[in-house]
Amino acid sequence: MAKFPYPETLNTSELSFDPENPRFPREISAGAENVILEKMIRDERVAEIMQSIGVQGYFEGEPLLVVQASGSNKYYVVEGNRRLAALKLLNGELETPKRLKTIFSIIEDAAEKPTKVPCIVFSERKDILRYLGFRHITGIKAWGPLAKARYLKQLREDVYAEEPEELQLKMLAKEIGSRSDYVGTMLTGLELYDKAKDSEFFNLPGITEKGIEFTLLTTAIGYRNISDYLGLESKVDTQCENVEDDKLKDVFSWIYSQDQQGNTIVSDSRKLKDLAAVVANQDAVSNLKKKGDLNEAFLMTEGPQVAFTQMLEAAKKKLNLAYETLPSVSDVDKSHEDEIQSIFDLSKSIRSVIKGRLDDE
Repeated sequence: MAKFPYPETLNTSELSFDPENPRFPREISAGAENVILEKMIRDERVAEIMQSIGVQGYFEGEPLLVVQASGSNKYYVVEGNRRLAALKLLNGELETPKRLKTIFSIIEDAAEKPTKVPCIVFSERKDILRYLGFRHITGIKAWGPLAKARYLKQLREDVYAEEPEELQLKMLAKEIGSRSDYVGTMLTGLELYDKAKDSEFFNLPGITEKGIEFTLLTTAIGYRNISDYLGLESKVDTQCENVEDDKLKDVFSWIYSQDQQGNTIVSDSRKLKDLAAVVANQDAVSNLKKKGDLNEAFLMTEGPQVAFTQMLEAAKKKLNLAYETLPSVSDVDKSHEDEIQSIFDLSKSIRSVIKGRLDDE
């Protein structure tokens, strides 16, 4: 790593947001400043930083980490974009979205509106990336899993692109103090996520980028049956070259797609074990696609005959429980009678089919 340079003071007007910020999708981080700004104000607690700077001034012990933009006198802030947003809003370099009255109030009340800020200027972005790995993955200001995965991808492409893949994963693991299989799984999960995102998440209902819990995806591909179903060679198949779109759509629909009540088929990470069993059985997969009930599909994993027996046993237990509860039910009505008649008729139909098959033997 290059020798750590000393801080110097730069005008905030010379500083721009990082177009490769791992915290945001590429289309936001490299997009228009007003889009970046609204994202930061909404999700990144910029207002709190503005209040702090407005009262106390800028803390010299937290210099921004920057790299000079190629062919210009501008600098990209690789570490400290929220602070940059707060500074530019306070000193008027960025226009405040009109509907955000709280921000206007903070600006009006601010005693300090710095136009200069301490920065550490690095010669190469990759030197800052290594520092970020320590600070935000192994350090005290941890990023979320998706931001970590984006960071690992950047570091891989900027620093280790020329190395064999196995060595890439080992070196990335050393950079963040982790294991190479963890790094590989994160990168594989990100590749799957990006594939789905490029397909607009297959237009599945209830899926939003913000609502996706990335760790569910990386945990899912840790199950061999699920990675096989997707077409992955393993959970560290970072290229995902053989992944089929329809299979990826299936997995996203089961894990992330929501019904009108906001429920998903895989309700939590503990259910991924059941999903892994389901995807290994075609009858179970067909049932899951048709019914959307993971518990029912899981019954099919041992074959239709076992599932049928278990379903009959479960139905009998519930009917027994209803019979035992009946004496304590003070009011019964016609709807109860209709429901029981429906169950009776359905039972007769099932019995008739079974009897017909036995008679044919």
